[in-house]
Amino acid sequence: MADLLVHFASAFVAGRPLQDGRVRSILYVGVCLPDLLFKLLLYGGGAPTWLCEPTHTPLGLIPFCYVGALLFEEAWRKRAFFALLGGCWLHLLVDLGKNYMGNGVIAWGFPFSMQTVELGWYYPEDSPLMMLPALALIAGVELLGRLSGRRPASP
Repeated sequence: MADLLVHFASAFVAGRPLQDGRVRSILYVGVCLPDLLFKLLLYGGGAPTWLCEPTHTPLGLIPFCYVGALLFEEAWRKRAFFALLGGCWLHLLVDLGKNYMGNGVIAWGFPFSMQTVELGWYYPEDSPLMMLPALALIAGVELLGRLSGRRPASP
């Protein structure tokens, strides 16, 4: 739960400049999609881990985002696809900083290479500690957005 909140906070900051709230909402879904797909395949489908790994690769997420975009009406599919994909890739960037005990989780070269990468800036169990700063970041960005949206009273 805390990990998804940190991912949502990153999407909230990145999506704030977007004018269309519908695209922003799709971006929010996209940032949670890789973890949801991984858990659905692993626990819901009983798939082996190696089959779930493409849910955390840049090219492996493209088919999932394409299928997700098909759920939208035809005029919205292109925007939905890119919003989902942008959210998924933002998720991968946040996960890139995690330390998975020397075994990265992001296979940037998939399907050509299964070599994984990690930066090791923080441990996965540190996500609950990042929950309060993530909430503060969401509140701060929302407050700044509301304050900058105010116009001075006309004379």
